[in-house]
Amino acid sequence: MRKRRLAGMVLVLGMVPASAGAAGVQDLNRVLFDRPYVEVLGASPAGVLYKVSRLDLDVLVEVATWVKPTGAPAYQVEAGFKRLAGDKIFGTGNRYQYVGTPVTKVCADVPPPADPGGRYDGLGLYASWGWISSAGERVDVTPTGCRVTARYPAPGSYSLAAMDDTGWVTVDAVGEDGDKQLTYRSYADPTHPRVIADGGHVRYLGAVSLNGTAVAWAHQDYTQQPISSSFVVRSSTDGSAPPKATRIQGWVVASAIAGGATGWTTCQGAQPCATGSIAASGAQTSTTETRSLAGDRGRFVFDTLQPTPGVDEAAAIGGTAPRTRLAGVDLLPPVTRAVSLGAGGAVYVDTQLPADSLSRRFYARPAGAVALTAQTKLGQAAAGPSREGRRTAYLDAAGVLWLVTDDGVRTRVFAPVVREAIVDGSNLRISGSRLLWWKALYTGEHCGPPAPDCSPMYGNYLPMIYDLRTGVSTQLAITSNWSHPVDLWGNYLAWVDDKNAVWRRDLASGALLQAKPAGTALVRSVAVHDDYVAWATCASNGQDDCVQSLIGHRNLQTKAAAITITSAHTAHLKMSGGHVVFDTYPSRFPGAGTLKVGRLGTTATGVVGALRWQASFDVHDETLAWIAPDDVARIGPNSAFVAYPKYLGNGSAPPSFNPALRLWNAEFGISKALPTCALTIMSGTTVRRTLNCATTNGSARADWDGRDSAGRLLPPGAYTWTLTGRDGDGTLRWWTGATHAITGTVRIVS
Repeated sequence: MRKRRLAGMVLVLGMVPASAGAAGVQDLNRVLFDRPYVEVLGASPAGVLYKVSRLDLDVLVEVATWVKPTGAPAYQVEAGFKRLAGDKIFGTGNRYQYVGTPVTKVCADVPPPADPGGRYDGLGLYASWGWISSAGERVDVTPTGCRVTARYPAPGSYSLAAMDDTGWVTVDAVGEDGDKQLTYRSYADPTHPRVIADGGHVRYLGAVSLNGTAVAWAHQDYTQQPISSSFVVRSSTDGSAPPKATRIQGWVVASAIAGGATGWTTCQGAQPCATGSIAASGAQTSTTETRSLAGDRGRFVFDTLQPTPGVDEAAAIGGTAPRTRLAGVDLLPPVTRAVSLGAGGAVYVDTQLPADSLSRRFYARPAGAVALTAQTKLGQAAAGPSREGRRTAYLDAAGVLWLVTDDGVRTRVFAPVVREAIVDGSNLRISGSRLLWWKALYTGEHCGPPAPDCSPMYGNYLPMIYDLRTGVSTQLAITSNWSHPVDLWGNYLAWVDDKNAVWRRDLASGALLQAKPAGTALVRSVAVHDDYVAWATCASNGQDDCVQSLIGHRNLQTKAAAITITSAHTAHLKMSGGHVVFDTYPSRFPGAGTLKVGRLGTTATGVVGALRWQASFDVHDETLAWIAPDDVARIGPNSAFVAYPKYLGNGSAPPSFNPALRLWNAEFGISKALPTCALTIMSGTTVRRTLNCATTNGSARADWDGRDSAGRLLPPGAYTWTLTGRDGDGTLRWWTGATHAITGTVRIVS
């Protein structure tokens, strides 16, 4: 990998771009399997507007909005475009585009559309020419701009119910019992309204649609308790046809008009949505494979789930009416919950299984790119994961904390006991032979209503260290103001105390150093790696928490002053041997952020790419992984730097063994992959055996059978082992940077 030095400092070269496939960036888990939910937003002779969502934790989350021009391929448009009328689509902020021309224009210095009742998406109702404001101004939208061209009687807010190119319908309360009045006004004669209905089937109405002289609406059958059906009513704006009501099972939430037919959609509680149509003759057809519809001339446009997802058109919905496919919709990739990197391995939790899935992919870095192996599913996870060496830690849905090795061996670290303790798996950290995790203590019961519906509550998170060698967890004797600001790297533990000071302790020697003094700004995240400790503070302006974040890092070997970088709304940071990686967001509200990287020892920063709000990310050596706004985990190369491989300490090397009963199994945690590694066994100054311990995953392992290089069994006694190795950056050192021999003793017993 190319490295460049100038005046003793490594320069940051080529920060990673966001898009997959660019500069070696790849998708970790773009596995198309998840069923999309399609909603038709509008249809006209010019085309169709629809959005694609996914069901995530029982909530529909929008993925993308698409325009399908008539006779041309579909294309994606930016968020906020949710209405179609004539040859235009309309979006929030008085934005509009012409169908087939994805160029956004903005209507400036004109009033916004009237806010229709029951809608909360920041949009109004539209005709092909534009919209009507709540004060009655008509705004005409043209390729060259927008202007007010007429004034109509004000529809007000929450009164406008439907509009088309001929006129508009308002719904107004006329009594205290929920009675409503439907009124129609035409643009040609707006001062002479026509009352469409003011009694009968107009109580608690909604789902109003308008097409020329035809108008339709729906209301629940409130004479039945509990309410289980609705009436779909079709009438006329000019009195040419009397109202005609049809009972539909379920709650009708939308209606549409296509020639002489009337369409409807029901959605009620846990019941599946259904959509159907009523022909001019009164004949009905329906299907449960559709959940949205729009009317256009003599056709309905609707979403279809089977046999493949997409948008179809037909003269009737359900039954034997022939369908025409307008646009297909691909299956969606999973939603990624978390991602973690170790040397040569990436793990991630996503929604590939019925329950969240934990998967792993090995990676290599030939010529600076990222090469990935196939995905391996490790189990089902609810939180985590953390990856280092050949192990992955994660929390399952039952609250059990697990360690799983690459060869499939699973170790239960902790299982919660109701009313005593439960684990929090949102901040796990493996390093060397230790696992940092969190225990939450039982604090009481939360009950009802409805009583006596009670469930245990947990809090008082306690940081714990699990020793992989002994299988014992020990509570850390530190004061921390909340669960996140603690980190572990090798024998180094960094944490934030209740005065927002940052500390680092060497767990082997007990040496304690202060990285950051106490302060008023809350420390939201802390990281430790090699000689450095980094942190992110959070300052408020009284209205916006973390409107300013300060990213600081300090070299505790040189004791030089901390270096700081200004950021905003930073929630997390991670470190490698040469970089600090952190998130930043334009505001405290949910939305996409930016993942940035700073070079340790400098104030230089670069942009990695777009990051989903509060999403997980990780860095290991010269490789980055993060979750993009499309919920897919990505992996890519970071800029090159020199970082010596380090022995993380606290290795697993049994002090004695009997060769007749078992092998001597030694394992040493290394800070990175170690392509050259040797474990030398000596007696005095004589080399008895040299074992290969090269590793691609940071876990240097060697098994000794007690024999010398000639295959002879050595006699009982004490032998010295020495660990050596190197990579392209240099020779193996201790976690402190010390260069003296990494050595110990082992005894053969009989």
